[in-house]
Amino acid sequence: MNDNIVQQVYQQEGDPRIYLNASGQWYYYDPNSTPLGNGAMGTVYLGFSCNSNQRIAVKRVKDIYANNKMIRERARQEASLSFSHPNLVQMIGLCEYTPNYGPIFILSKYIAGITLETHVKEQLNYLSPSDKLEKITTEMCYVLDASQYLHSRGVVHRDVKPSNIMIENGSVVKLMDLGIARLNGGNKYSSYGFIGTPQYAAPEQILRDSENTEINAQTDVYAAGITLYELITGNNPFKTDIEAEVLSRQMSLKLPYDKKIPRSLYNVILKATEKTPEKRYKSASEFKFAIIDAIQRSKEKSLLDCIINHKILTFVIFALLVILLVISFII
Repeated sequence: MNDNIVQQVYQQEGDPRIYLNASGQWYYYDPNSTPLGNGAMGTVYLGFSCNSNQRIAVKRVKDIYANNKMIRERARQEASLSFSHPNLVQMIGLCEYTPNYGPIFILSKYIAGITLETHVKEQLNYLSPSDKLEKITTEMCYVLDASQYLHSRGVVHRDVKPSNIMIENGSVVKLMDLGIARLNGGNKYSSYGFIGTPQYAAPEQILRDSENTEINAQTDVYAAGITLYELITGNNPFKTDIEAEVLSRQMSLKLPYDKKIPRSLYNVILKATEKTPEKRYKSASEFKFAIIDAIQRSKEKSLLDCIINHKILTFVIFALLVILLVISFII
């Protein structure tokens, strides 16, 4: 069993707080407090270190999943992902009542910030369209850096989306929630239903019963493409209130063109979100460099258009002056 797994959960009579021992340290959280958020596998609460009162994040795996053997293994896997990357959240450990049943708690470092989704809507609106676009693409490149790091270690995130990306201290991008991550190349799915967020899920996630379905780095590339499109346009065309319809759209529709996206970048996003994995970028890094190249080409085109427009304007003004001069001589 992984060293991070410590079967110590304690609650004192009359005290609503739940105490958790992970990696030899005691932490606590109040289950009656307002959650920090809800993910595909669990609810996240603000917790504290008993020694230093330092804030942490405590994810309680949803009870409907907690007694599922595969989910317990997945929770252990998430807690054991001791990755060191500036754009990934740092894990602390995992606590269980018992190894086989009962609540599961995943502890990680607390990220003080807001989601990238909120950041774009509330903090980037003062920027010009071009500056806003550059800021969004730069931040998504950090997400792709984190994704590439995971992929290089054989892990696929499987739930890249705006609400799983945090901006810490106003500038540091963090990819969150590895709760449904899996080892690269697997093709076995659970029988209890769809795993992931439908409006960002690649078709191969939806085709979970297919023997030939493989989840790999290109699965995350697809979700990152949808995420980038939504952050720029403010719209996810696959989103509806009916999950079956969302999944149907994911399988058949491509992202429509939006004038907020330069054509060069739109073509890059289209390739990232191809329905067939083999047609997408082969890695998060390849997608990242395609984005950078598209933004650079868009800047060059804008500059060229500006120069051309300036020359046209200069010519028009000169022509008008000549006409006025001729008229003055005639008069």
